[in-house]
Amino acid sequence: MNRQDDPIAMKYLEGSRLDGKALIVLGGSSGKDWEDIKKKINPDVILGANGVCFEVKDLDLHLVTENLHMAAGRAAKGDARCKRIMEIISPANTARVKLISYLNWQGVPIVDSRVQAIKIRRVGELGANYEMQMKSFSLREYGEGLLAGPIFDHPGALTSTKIQFRIGTVATQLLHVAGVLGVREVHSIGMDFCDYGHWYKYPKYQPDRFRTDSMFTVHNGLRTQFDWIQGAKWLKSLQWLFERDGLEWIDHSGGLLKTEGLWCAKQTINDER
Repeated sequence: MNRQDDPIAMKYLEGSRLDGKALIVLGGSSGKDWEDIKKKINPDVILGANGVCFEVKDLDLHLVTENLHMAAGRAAKGDARCKRIMEIISPANTARVKLISYLNWQGVPIVDSRVQAIKIRRVGELGANYEMQMKSFSLREYGEGLLAGPIFDHPGALTSTKIQFRIGTVATQLLHVAGVLGVREVHSIGMDFCDYGHWYKYPKYQPDRFRTDSMFTVHNGLRTQFDWIQGAKWLKSLQWLFERDGLEWIDHSGGLLKTEGLWCAKQTINDER
């Protein structure tokens, strides 16, 4: 079957940072300290997603997961939130390589040249059997697509009964990208999975036309979302994958990963979180 993503281009990334260190920077509140972690670990490659590109200049790899088709239409009508989202694919994004879903590829202006962008997809995005795909899954290979979790189902949590999404976030997909690169260690910050805002100017997670009040809750003393809770639990169930594939994950975020007891959040490098 013809694929709409570009597995050949992703193949070139495999093992390109063999035995190195990767730093993933995301939008959770702890992300503001990313430069401190960078100085401590001296990463060979820095990865980010969505609005992180506005604050962390010259990312090595940047993952774009926003719905750009929807945002483009709303931005054209003057929606301030969507205008900000569309800036992700403007020249303001100086990441060396952009990983962009094939679903966002057609009809969207991809900065100056598509030479710097690779079409990707997520595992399960095409409705394929997720459980079967996971049997042959490896963190070291792009394979059928980037790691995404099973379908999340929480009654009343979505704005439309027609919408379904997977509990895997950009965090899990970037962990997979780090594995594909062949690094020995992957460090993460801004992966708090709690609170509703970001550490930088970017649209907040809050009840709006995209989310309902019932999507938000308090869990183990943290203000969070139900899908984030399930996402953290799912990641905990996959800890064996990291050990099997020889990828050491150290999280400096705290938050939900810590309260759920993931081993990655228990490791430190002279870090007080």
